[in-house]
Amino acid sequence: MANHMANQSRVRRMLILFLLAFGTTAMYSLPYLKSSFYDPMQQALGLTHIEIGNLLSLYGLIGMFSYFFGGWFADRFSLRNLITFSLIASGSLGFWFATFPSYNTILLIHILWGVTTILTFFAASIKVVRMQGTEKEQGRIFGFYEGLSGVSGTLISFTGLYFFGKFAEAAIGFRYVVWLYSGASVICGALLFFLIAHRSSTTDSGEPEEKTTFRSLMSVVSMPKAWLIGLIIFSTYVVFSSLTYLSPYLSQVYVVPITLVTALSIIRTYVIKMVASPVAGIVTDKVGSSISVMFVGFIIMAVNCALFLVIPKGNAFMWFAVVNMVVLSALLFAFRGIYFASVAESKIPMKTTGAVVGFASFIGFSPDAFYYSVAGYWLDKYGETGYSYIFMLSVACALLGVVATFLLRQINRREAAGGGMTLSPSV
Repeated sequence: MANHMANQSRVRRMLILFLLAFGTTAMYSLPYLKSSFYDPMQQALGLTHIEIGNLLSLYGLIGMFSYFFGGWFADRFSLRNLITFSLIASGSLGFWFATFPSYNTILLIHILWGVTTILTFFAASIKVVRMQGTEKEQGRIFGFYEGLSGVSGTLISFTGLYFFGKFAEAAIGFRYVVWLYSGASVICGALLFFLIAHRSSTTDSGEPEEKTTFRSLMSVVSMPKAWLIGLIIFSTYVVFSSLTYLSPYLSQVYVVPITLVTALSIIRTYVIKMVASPVAGIVTDKVGSSISVMFVGFIIMAVNCALFLVIPKGNAFMWFAVVNMVVLSALLFAFRGIYFASVAESKIPMKTTGAVVGFASFIGFSPDAFYYSVAGYWLDKYGETGYSYIFMLSVACALLGVVATFLLRQINRREAAGGGMTLSPSV
């Protein structure tokens, strides 16, 4: 009987992770439609390049503040209600978007997406993922979740491409793609309402679930651990964002055929993600520390990025650059699978997990607000030399990650040795 109950619980947890990963992938595909369907979107909506750029900039700006204050929502309100509301509301906005309204209405939809996909969702989803495993399983759980996101992305992307093959007119195909993402988001939201347990008074560990006040949210700003987790995510995210420029770099500098570059981009985005994140999770649980794994990983990452500065240019060295890109991609997707496991490892109480995740994400994902503009400026002004600046910045961020993981590990070890003593904010 006990085994049956345990198996039932395990199936339930896996189902929650799968539906959350699938719904999240579908939901986030909506504000980022331009990434995969730029030309059809432009044709269907009749937008200029600047107008499309403004949409993402506005969404990113709303998102930056939503990451921080989203932690307050995740710690104060029902996780089940937040997840369900976010997925259903985002999908409903997608159906509105599919009517191809005026530009001002599309701007409003992107502002609302900044609220429904980040403010009420992001920190809450991280907290739900954390609750699906014990403290010793966090690496595996987050790695598995990120891997499922890769599987979901593959399924939904290829389904979307099917619609474009089916309809001669790009605008019709684009509308069906938006309907697909919106419908998947709404369905996952509804199903998760019945699967995620409704908790209001206690956490999984049995400790009271204190309602987070604005004052306690702001107190996270004085936590060294929250800053360090944020810097770990920041370092990873800057280098991850640099992957965008590896495709044109390989084709321009190493004369890699465009078909091979496209194939490598697909492998990098989906295949590596599906494998690297779960493997990183398993390794983390074996080692017993996501922070130690990332410390070593950041050192390798710094060497990896530096190699792009010294590998001789030209077609003869093409495969050196390709292999280096694959290794770097694997490291980055591995990190994306485990960096939030550092929250549990750092003994952050469940009741403040949302606030810490929110603040760390505010720092960690802030490159969305400036990185692409800076990198674009370097490439426009300096041409091929601009790529060197991108790699130099990546090396610097990887080294920042080495320092951040080292300090976080030291703080955790000192606290463990001192029987739970916390360090002052000045550390």
